[in-house]
Amino acid sequence: MEAIYKAMDAYHEITGLHSYFVQDETDIVSASAKEKNFFCKCLKTSNSALKHCDECTVENYTQALQSMKVQTYSCHAGLVKWSVPVEVKGLTGVIISEGVISKQQIKESEDWISYLSEKYNVSKSILLENYHQVQQMTEEQVDRSIQLLKDILAYYAASISED
Repeated sequence: MEAIYKAMDAYHEITGLHSYFVQDETDIVSASAKEKNFFCKCLKTSNSALKHCDECTVENYTQALQSMKVQTYSCHAGLVKWSVPVEVKGLTGVIISEGVISKQQIKESEDWISYLSEKYNVSKSILLENYHQVQQMTEEQVDRSIQLLKDILAYYAASISED
């Protein structure tokens, strides 16, 4: 666990993105407490949004573990996220990233936030304010960010193995 948490901390320091580790499906229920993105926290005040989030997380967590390949996906709220499978000294799980958006999504934010606000009965102004705080990335930046997380994890896993 030490290597995983050190990797997530280093990744946050470099990219500004938070992530959380899901070891099994019981961790998914507590993922809402681990969420650091205020847009997602505001959206998850809706029980139906929280349910959709948990379902999306279960699906991508399961796919990442079964394939042992990174899953890049758009969550139900439209944020781009990734699930990175982890296996360190017999410990298996998935690191799930904080969501990001593209410049195009910012251009369409008014319509998207109106839709989410109505669908989940959540304050439009609060959602919109926090949506504009979500980090923007291009597809290339997402790919490089995922590789960075994998490289940092490999580094810390190797250093723990040497101890």
